[in-house]
Amino acid sequence: MKKILFTLCSMLVSLTMMAGITTYTFTSKEWKSKIDATVCDGTTDGWKCDSAASEYSAGRSAADGRLYSCGVGVKKGTSTAGATSVKEFTDVRRVTINFCQNSSNGKGVIHVQVGSNSEQTITVNKPAASGEGVWNRDSIILYTTPQSGKIKFWVDCSENAIYINTISIRSAAGSSAFTMDSYQLVTDVNQLQDSDQVIFGVSKNGVNYIMGYFDEYESVNNIHAIAGKYSNDRNTVEPDDRAIYTLRIADLNGQKSFIFQDEIRYEEAYLVASGGKTKNRLALWTDVVDEKTYGNYGYWSIVIENGGEAVITNLGNSVGKIIQYNASNNPTLFACYADRSQTPVCLYRRTEAIGDVEAIVAPFVNFGTMIEPTGKRTIAVNANKLTQDISATLKHGDIFSLSAATIDRDGDNLTISYNAPNVGTYIDTLVLSSGSATTSVSIILHRLAPMAINQAVTQEDYTIVYLKDVVVTKKFDNYIYVRDETGSMLLFDRGNGETGKRFGADVKAGDPLSGVTGRYINYFGVPEISPSEQFKIGKNAEVLPEEAPAVIDSADVCRYLLLDSAVVSSWTALTYKGKEYAVTNKFNLSSFTKDVPTKTYVIVSYDYDVVTLYIVKQENYSEPTDPTDPTDPTDPTDSEEGLNNTSTGSNARLIMRDGVVLVQTENGLYTLQGEKIL
Repeated sequence: MKKILFTLCSMLVSLTMMAGITTYTFTSKEWKSKIDATVCDGTTDGWKCDSAASEYSAGRSAADGRLYSCGVGVKKGTSTAGATSVKEFTDVRRVTINFCQNSSNGKGVIHVQVGSNSEQTITVNKPAASGEGVWNRDSIILYTTPQSGKIKFWVDCSENAIYINTISIRSAAGSSAFTMDSYQLVTDVNQLQDSDQVIFGVSKNGVNYIMGYFDEYESVNNIHAIAGKYSNDRNTVEPDDRAIYTLRIADLNGQKSFIFQDEIRYEEAYLVASGGKTKNRLALWTDVVDEKTYGNYGYWSIVIENGGEAVITNLGNSVGKIIQYNASNNPTLFACYADRSQTPVCLYRRTEAIGDVEAIVAPFVNFGTMIEPTGKRTIAVNANKLTQDISATLKHGDIFSLSAATIDRDGDNLTISYNAPNVGTYIDTLVLSSGSATTSVSIILHRLAPMAINQAVTQEDYTIVYLKDVVVTKKFDNYIYVRDETGSMLLFDRGNGETGKRFGADVKAGDPLSGVTGRYINYFGVPEISPSEQFKIGKNAEVLPEEAPAVIDSADVCRYLLLDSAVVSSWTALTYKGKEYAVTNKFNLSSFTKDVPTKTYVIVSYDYDVVTLYIVKQENYSEPTDPTDPTDPTDPTDSEEGLNNTSTGSNARLIMRDGVVLVQTENGLYTLQGEKIL
């Protein structure tokens, strides 16, 4: 039976501080600030405003992780806008200013002073290229002799604007031990241990949700999504006591399986697939086996695919077995599905706090699936209680390379680049060591090449594919039909689960698309991709239909065709070249022209083993006035075949045979193009 309890217990989570480095993020023109994710109180920490600035912009992150126009603005003609830290810092070795300008301008000087020591300056020049100023970047002041005291900074702006985002201070005062456990992305099922605490995440960039707890008032038959705080590389997620489950490893019929227990909120309660034969349900019940109906519905198998995607499959009897995130539901939720048609999930497991020991920590480097042959990613290397700098090496170094061989003893950023000219999966190991402290970090890259449509439609279901450039032939609601020189297919646009907006909301027929990527599936005979990222839309041009073959079959699915002299006989059928085809008014046309030949434009579909035509539009032929009129387009006497010698004037007439319009004369039958029917 279900167990419904609504008492929540809270978990104590202490602050995280990077050893040796204190980073302040400014949040208002009065220079109010945060330390990482923790708000400063402005009394024992934070900054006192010496001279207010003009504005504050929260900015955003670009796809490559760079910050875009983020910080507190100092406008042209302003001087001394800045602040002084409340805290005093000991042995300051480095101060890093993260700033940006406007798109093409922004000049001035940033001043930094530690205690009563002489000020140091950073000169800010115009961006080297137009548009580059909006990107936040670091500028560093190094102190060969460490200095102590309060930190003071101010900005003199001589042209346009300079925006200050963060100030990072490397000092003795920042060298506290790690104080918080973290939840790390599971990249190998063997990382999972009995009694691990785990969080269900979403394996898709930009979708910042995690799976909440079961509450019948909010979740009904599934488990609701709550906001999650992911790192930029999505290798870690911040803990949230509404989302933590305990993992149990169990034996089921001699096979290793997994049980998810919600012991934090509900004592003994287990995650189950309870949809039976027809529903996609995910719930919390007090047992793991139901002999009569659901079987072993509290047991799960786990497979971790490239990049950390977790395929978590129920071992019970319900038809919906695979835990996935449903971005199209309102509100969004986590549920079980019979196939991998929804957004995949991933798992994050709790890793222990390091404590007061020498240690190095760096995140798993997950490039994911890429199509570019070269690229890079920057990670933060965290360090604790080290007295020597950190050496950084790669075990192989054939595909990946490092921006530096040595990292500061208090930790720092490290950029990993790759050069993978060929497709494939590449793995390397980053080794970081300092004295007796050492750690190994996995690096993984799955490199794909863009595919033509004829290649994409041969892939196995749920394979991630990248398409070469395609053009839209028809757009209706979330159906986007596309083609290239090799074939046609459907983009089924589920949209962005984070914003709710469809990727192709603004596309129309004739738009060229580039960068289309997503999971492929052959949906009852229709080859389709559900895009997972925003693609680019090019300059629109006229898109012409293809000439229909004599017989339309399943090989023509998703093609945009022109049927010459087709006759629609009802809302569900038409005849073309003597063969009847099923019709569906998929595009909600208000009416059909029936029982007369028309130029009929269609998209070919394949519904449940039946070739079905979706009518895009119809065009009527001109009404003939006199078959002998030389301007009459239906008059065979105007043909280049000399049919004027065979016509007998007004005795010529139009007839239909097997659904095809023909011209009957005393000398025989002719097509509308003047070809004689033998």
